[in-house]
Amino acid sequence: MVSPRSHSTGGSPVPSYRQRLQQLELAWTTLSSADARRRAIWADNLGDLLGWACLEQAEAERVAGRLVQLALTAGDHAVGESALHAVAEAGVRYKLPYAVVEPLADNIGAFDPMLLEYVLFSLSATHDERARAPIEPFLTHPVADVRREAAIAIAELDSISAARSGATPSGSFGD
Repeated sequence: MVSPRSHSTGGSPVPSYRQRLQQLELAWTTLSSADARRRAIWADNLGDLLGWACLEQAEAERVAGRLVQLALTAGDHAVGESALHAVAEAGVRYKLPYAVVEPLADNIGAFDPMLLEYVLFSLSATHDERARAPIEPFLTHPVADVRREAAIAIAELDSISAARSGATPSGSFGD
């Protein structure tokens, strides 16, 4: 997994508003295609738009919600991975409400370890305490990368919780 925690746009040019609208319209059509390769490419393209943070908040939430549904119904690993990576990009650049990614939590047992890393990240990126319950069981997952991502996700939630209460979380840089 290319961690969204270390995001880089790679120096790609940010599209104009008109180009973004054209890309979104084409994406909506293509994401319904029977061709898995095309769906994966367009999920990646939407991830780029989200990574550039060039969409309005409401549009980013709509795109992320569609990508969550695609990840859950893809039927193809590459499409699911592209969709989940794009949702993670959204979590880096936007404050997604938990409701947008909640279907991932509701279906968390359906994801393989590689995809779980994206799901755990996306849940914690909401900074919503409701993300804690679906993440915690993965602290003891048999795959080390999943355990590590779960621990990072819980630490992020702890940090946000502590900041809201004015406390310093244990294990933070302030200790």
